[in-house]
Amino acid sequence: MLTTLSGVGGRTENSGLNIMPSLPNFICVGAPKTGTTALYEDIAAHADVFVTKVKETHFFRLAFDGLPWNGPGTPPPMQVDSLEKYKALFADIKTEKAIGEVCPSYFSDARTPGHIYNTLGSIKIIIMLRDPAERAFSQFLHARLIGCEPEPSFLKAVALEPERHAAQWGEFWSYLGQSYYAPVLERYFSTFGSENVLVLRHERFVRERKKSLQDIYNFIGVSPDIAQQQCAPKRQVNISGVPTNRTAAFAFRHIEKMGTIARFLFPTPIRRKVRSIMDRSLTKATLTQEERRYIISRLSNDLTQVEKLTGWDVSDWKAPYQ
Repeated sequence: MLTTLSGVGGRTENSGLNIMPSLPNFICVGAPKTGTTALYEDIAAHADVFVTKVKETHFFRLAFDGLPWNGPGTPPPMQVDSLEKYKALFADIKTEKAIGEVCPSYFSDARTPGHIYNTLGSIKIIIMLRDPAERAFSQFLHARLIGCEPEPSFLKAVALEPERHAAQWGEFWSYLGQSYYAPVLERYFSTFGSENVLVLRHERFVRERKKSLQDIYNFIGVSPDIAQQQCAPKRQVNISGVPTNRTAAFAFRHIEKMGTIARFLFPTPIRRKVRSIMDRSLTKATLTQEERRYIISRLSNDLTQVEKLTGWDVSDWKAPYQ
């Protein structure tokens, strides 16, 4: 399947290229729950790639339009609200060729592509997409897991999205809303030019990880050779599921607070070990056929447009049964 897009109209002028060479020349903008955490860990291991130690800076939301969070639960760390703070994240750059960040909160807001372009110029954009029904359900499960979703029914939570949007809960609770992919692709294509946007399928990234990483490394201008060493089975990260006991449920509900403290007290290997133990306490929840049929029925026209924009065949995404 094709992952590099071409033939889509958009801005191609070079006037904004590398306005600030010490800042990112690529950004992965999401989508949420499509494997961006795994992608972040992979590209961070490349010697010629520099990515922010903080995976999600939220800068191009916070510093320009804010990032609404009026719903329940603890918000993620959101401190990078000025250009000075953003620049500080890249103070340790040495000789790396590709400089970037990974931040799924840049995915859905219509204003974000313009903020990125006006600040950084015509940089490279990476977008990861996933079966939209599975993606929406995974986002819902994640919100439930960390204590941010009070509604136990997935479809009822989806039905509440317009009401929550009006109350400015934020797109964290927009499960169906963030599965409309075509408008997002159109915005990033028109802002950066299709030649500067790489769109990947999550399913292919999981199934053909080495080839997918080679595509990414070639796209951001670094050697793809390391992908050969990264093709071993990938540990699952940022898993969504249902806790099997009260202790695990409590830990996940307070994971943001615990994570903030742990980053100061424990090195990364220990934090990953603890998270791995926590993840093993989860049982997998499955999207029902009724839920899938409903989500796909709402997304039918969008998926047809996605096929036109990408040249992909997404008949598997369109299928009401799996």
